[in-house]
Amino acid sequence: MDIQGILALERRRYDAMTGNDQGALATLLHDDLVYTHSSGLIDTKASYMESISSGRVQYQQIELGDQQVKLLGDVAVIIGGSRIDVVVRGTSKSLSLRSLAVWAATAAGWQFVAWQSCAIAA
Repeated sequence: MDIQGILALERRRYDAMTGNDQGALATLLHDDLVYTHSSGLIDTKASYMESISSGRVQYQQIELGDQQVKLLGDVAVIIGGSRIDVVVRGTSKSLSLRSLAVWAATAAGWQFVAWQSCAIAA
């Protein structure tokens, strides 16, 4: 996999989030996913997908900033920024984030294994 391929996977993930595409998310997310939100809340694959499928979390729009990809053998680390418009339990939020995303080559192909984000001060 090259850098452009990793960025394309990341775009597919964001599109699946905003499109509530459960099938795509099930394929892209690794079963052992650790998803740490900017609030400090940690989701597993199952709890993350449930929050989206239930409508508790509704991603409205995601704008990506600069994305730097580091390829380390069968692992890709993406350091980047984004602005995310999301509705959480009926409350609209606009988040400016710095993030660390990790993808890994697995028997099922490249899958998303970890996310850590923090808010950027206004």
